[in-house]
Amino acid sequence: MSRVLMGAKKYMYGYPQAISIQTVSACNLKCKHCFINDYRIDIEDGVIKIMKFHEFVMVAERLKPMLKKASICYFSTFEAILNKNLFKMMDLVLDINPSIQFPFLSNTMELSIDKIKQLEKYPVPEINISLDGCSKKVVEDFKTEVSFDKIIETIQLLNTTSFKNKIAVTFVAHTGNIQELPDYVDFVNALGVKQIYVSNILTFTKNLEGLELYSKNGNAAAEALFNKAIQRAKKNKQIISMPQLTPTLKGCQASETFFVDLNGNVAPCDFLAVSTPFTLWGQTTKNAPVIFGNIYNEEPISIYRKQAFKNFRQAHREGKNLPVECENCIDAYGLMCSNRTVHY
Repeated sequence: MSRVLMGAKKYMYGYPQAISIQTVSACNLKCKHCFINDYRIDIEDGVIKIMKFHEFVMVAERLKPMLKKASICYFSTFEAILNKNLFKMMDLVLDINPSIQFPFLSNTMELSIDKIKQLEKYPVPEINISLDGCSKKVVEDFKTEVSFDKIIETIQLLNTTSFKNKIAVTFVAHTGNIQELPDYVDFVNALGVKQIYVSNILTFTKNLEGLELYSKNGNAAAEALFNKAIQRAKKNKQIISMPQLTPTLKGCQASETFFVDLNGNVAPCDFLAVSTPFTLWGQTTKNAPVIFGNIYNEEPISIYRKQAFKNFRQAHREGKNLPVECENCIDAYGLMCSNRTVHY
């Protein structure tokens, strides 16, 4: 229902309902499957930086008319808590729009009790924890420098706060952890988690090939484990959102969010804000960044309403005639975050 209302507002007012400001383009982990590890290497134009507060003030001022009409504001798609000014940034946005909400994603390594208590003061509708397995070995083998014990301790801690019924987990499915998925559902249920998001791994470079579960003809073994996980979630009265294992051109929802990078550039997503490579079906493609404008040079709402940006969004909404830059990204084919099937 919330998505329907957001969509209605977007079409009625001609403003984006979700705004993402890249306050951080850095991470405290070095996970091999994350594209930020290729910054300055394969992604030569990737900049690792944490936005300063005075820079955010300028961004917020430029985005003020849009923030007033938005429903959601994201503070980076990376680990937002790394920015020591995060709470001041939230205060500033709330001064502009007291009704806006701040969904929060984290690997938990920087989430302390003090920071959780601070987060409780803000309109955070969901805390989404990255957890890719239910055993220490599987999780720590996949994510470099992560602590399985710390993740579990943080979930347990969140259950003692006002976030108790707002905890979600995201499971990135790959060949190394898929066997754990059914047990994972029961494991997080025992931790009080009722919302599960499953995504397929996105292979950026060829060295990640072989980890993916999806294929042009599907994957019967993985499908069976997906179905087993769905049945367990239903039994536990959890909500689990699942991607496909066979590609279907559906379009990507990321372009519906108004994404602004550290330099004020507006791109369809953080991947396309830089020259990110994508590997799919054995072929690696790499395109120039897709930039529709810069908020310091043009009015942000004018950028959003540009015909080129409208055409880009429309192609994804219709799931056909995809922009060439998106043809090798699995999110356009129902294989990652967009257009997952929700099971109750």
